[in-house]
Amino acid sequence: MIEPVAQLQTKNFSNPYHDVMGRSLVTRPRENTRFFLESEHQVPAVYDPDLGFSYDNRPQHDLKKWAQWLCDERIPLLAGELQSHYRLLQTMGEILPTDGSLQAFCRYEFQDFCVFTGEVPSPVLKGLRIKQATSADTDKLFAFYEKSETMKAKSKKSLRYTIENNKLFYLQKTGKIVSSVLTHCESPEAALIGGVYTPEKYRGKGYARICMEVLMDAIQKEGKTPCLFYEKNNTSAKQLYQKLGFQPYGDWVVIEMTYEEAKN
Repeated sequence: MIEPVAQLQTKNFSNPYHDVMGRSLVTRPRENTRFFLESEHQVPAVYDPDLGFSYDNRPQHDLKKWAQWLCDERIPLLAGELQSHYRLLQTMGEILPTDGSLQAFCRYEFQDFCVFTGEVPSPVLKGLRIKQATSADTDKLFAFYEKSETMKAKSKKSLRYTIENNKLFYLQKTGKIVSSVLTHCESPEAALIGGVYTPEKYRGKGYARICMEVLMDAIQKEGKTPCLFYEKNNTSAKQLYQKLGFQPYGDWVVIEMTYEEAKN
């Protein structure tokens, strides 16, 4: 049986890197974070509208309970370690007959997941100004990310939460933001980096690398490991992160779900 629980512990999630989202939400729940436990096998799960659904399926047991629960709850976003989450997606397909009352559609992206365990080099700013964002920067940073096709913030509220509870650094040139990077979530052991965005006209100048190095240094100073994931066919991201020293750790998948009631 899958039951909602008031709270979980970080030890419920076995891997400090693959389970960074679950562990971060355990230590710092958000306004709409929900925790669950499949009692028979003690499988923990967490769902947050901004970060999605993530669980730790160590036993690799029958996933029909979780698949049915996802459909019943209409969970729209899943993200995490590839094998367990993709098996869950496949199981959803098995339990939903094509002529049933509910139809589920998905879009998924396979991701490379990497960690950084080396020494961060001192960034060369070249007269540029880099700043850690405060809540007063929310509006201009929201407008900055709105220019991106893939990096748009879900809302000003979610971006403000990131600024106030995680980390966001941005680089300015002649008063204009030219690059930015943030952490989506942070556990006691790791920080998940994302939101790496530089407008096209400013690319190729090393701005994203500077932002990354400053953020990675801030993460390491707190005793945490920087980690991130990127879409497998994103060669520019792969080149940047390899140059920075990130090492492959495994595979992730991000799954976006939509549900429709079948028409009579």
